[in-house]
Amino acid sequence: MKTVHAVCPHDCYDTCGLTVTADGDRIIRIAGDGEHPITRGFLCFKVNHYEDRLYHPDRVLTPLRRVGPKGSGEFEPVSWDEALAHVGAALRAIVDEYGGEAVLPYSFSGNMGILSEGSMDRRFFHALGASRLDRTICTAAAGAALRHVYGLQLGPDPETLPRVRLVILWGTNPMATNIHEVPLLDTLRKNGGQIWCIDPLRTATAARSDRHVQLAPNSDYALAMGLAREILRRGLYDKAFVSAKTTGLEAFQRACEPWTKARVIAETGLLDAEFESLLQAIVSVRPLLFRSGYGVQRQNDGAKVIWAVSCLSILLGTLQDVGGGHLVGNGGAFGIRHDRLTRPDLMPNPRPRRVNMLTLGQALSNRTRPPVKALIVYNSNPAATAPDQRAVLSGLQRGDLLTIVHEQMMTDTARYADWVFPAAMAMETLDIHTSYWHRYVQLSVPATRPLGESVSNSEFFRRLARAVGLDHPALQATDEELIDDAIDSSHPWMSGICRESLEARPVQKVRLASDVRPFVDTPIPTADGKLHLDPLPIGADPILGDVVPDDALHLISPSRRESIKSSFGNIATVVKQDEPELLMHDVDLTRRGLTDGDAVVVFNALGETLMRVRASDVPAPGTVVSYAVRWNERGGGTNINQLTSQRLSDYGGGGTFYSTWVRVRRA
Repeated sequence: MKTVHAVCPHDCYDTCGLTVTADGDRIIRIAGDGEHPITRGFLCFKVNHYEDRLYHPDRVLTPLRRVGPKGSGEFEPVSWDEALAHVGAALRAIVDEYGGEAVLPYSFSGNMGILSEGSMDRRFFHALGASRLDRTICTAAAGAALRHVYGLQLGPDPETLPRVRLVILWGTNPMATNIHEVPLLDTLRKNGGQIWCIDPLRTATAARSDRHVQLAPNSDYALAMGLAREILRRGLYDKAFVSAKTTGLEAFQRACEPWTKARVIAETGLLDAEFESLLQAIVSVRPLLFRSGYGVQRQNDGAKVIWAVSCLSILLGTLQDVGGGHLVGNGGAFGIRHDRLTRPDLMPNPRPRRVNMLTLGQALSNRTRPPVKALIVYNSNPAATAPDQRAVLSGLQRGDLLTIVHEQMMTDTARYADWVFPAAMAMETLDIHTSYWHRYVQLSVPATRPLGESVSNSEFFRRLARAVGLDHPALQATDEELIDDAIDSSHPWMSGICRESLEARPVQKVRLASDVRPFVDTPIPTADGKLHLDPLPIGADPILGDVVPDDALHLISPSRRESIKSSFGNIATVVKQDEPELLMHDVDLTRRGLTDGDAVVVFNALGETLMRVRASDVPAPGTVVSYAVRWNERGGGTNINQLTSQRLSDYGGGGTFYSTWVRVRRA
């Protein structure tokens, strides 16, 4: 028996510490680390069933070669040597004929370990001269807005939440997606604080908040700007703080001017009294924290929403209180040397083109120059998760496209592959983890060797580099060497943290005290050392959304406690509904002559998908909800991303999943 410290690898705020016990080559227990200050010994619903995922019959355990039509899932097992020989020769032929840009990587955060998410893979693609993937599907709009305002993605330490007296949960649902924030919120309330939730949906978090401000979908920007306009008009802002710490106030005032209270009430659907109550609360209570989730920026105006809420918090001087300010994430708290880890110096000059991952359907259309002739997918399942699914699936069916997938399960994407290589799981590999919410660095130690013939992402790309004939020594660095390259122990917030110290103490907090106030007690890393209230550098033309039919409904497709995008889509003990569901308010059911449980077709100009409609008070009238992301096979070969668009957000090139309109008819 052996017990090690590991880390949950999934794309989640909590980045939980795990204690993993193995008996020989089989993991028999996975539990929350009781000594981790955030995890506190408990895990989410999904990871409590993780052994079902580790040993699921869908796990890929050997290399596979396609023998049936693309999408059929018909494969035969082959040896690593045979698979690499074929794949290496095919990739080399594509590069020789079309150039490196004809190879497109596609990955995201299926495994968020520093090594697994972006290390040897980036080195390989840089050395090959492949197209560069802009990994924008989740947080790009928010990241761009935060860098504009602050120069860095940094917020208050989540462990200071109990000291806050009012938290505004703006477009975030920690009951589903950030469960370890909930005890901190409960302590805040016990200490006399209040929790207000701004969300178009009556989520589990909204239901347990002191106030729920239920605004219309995609009206967050209007609300933030309207609040700011009234604060400026009534002289309620912190003049001394704004004068000392910011630039761009006059430009911000001009941007606020069109957002009269009457206009904001019309766009948000709020009552005047609701608007005034919210305004009075945020100008009168301290410490005040605005806590935004990433869901709120998955709309046409996503970056402007994050910018406007940040400016609102700055106007009120909330950053001056410990625990106050605007918390979106703490990804900037860690000294990770990404250039040393990913080696962009290996790229040719001129640098290869960039491809936004949200436009995968366009990239695979065979109309680009050079055309994409090879797609290498890992840490992602784009056949299920990418927008404009019809275009993506059409591209994946191209006979002239070489598709290589490194994957743990026979996913929707793997079914379209020419070659599938078996991927190890996090409890079987060495890695380090940071968090985009809390401030702990962790070492994840393998409890067993990888199952079957599976290998880590870093080992897969070492082998692929040899198969293609790339011989730079950086492409054969060990995982230990990659960790050493990644950690910047000279960074003041990482002092004393290195691989050796993590081997002795696998959970360590960055050297940034909780009572240090970001951008008040720390430098402001913008070019001029000021917080930027000036508007984002966006053209004057607004993003044009869909042409909306009179009977259309606004579709929101958020995560829920049973899902992290598609990662648990085939685990029956986690995702228990056999059919995808569409939640609809009784008012909208009646208008369409539908009843609870009816089979429906949900459609728009991009595509359609089959669902089972359910009566629910989660959405307001005019809005429908379908939790993302189901595997396609559970929905007759499609899912909700048949309906979402490749359209990019206002700034940062982010996704606009929640700016989607649909119609519904009985199946």
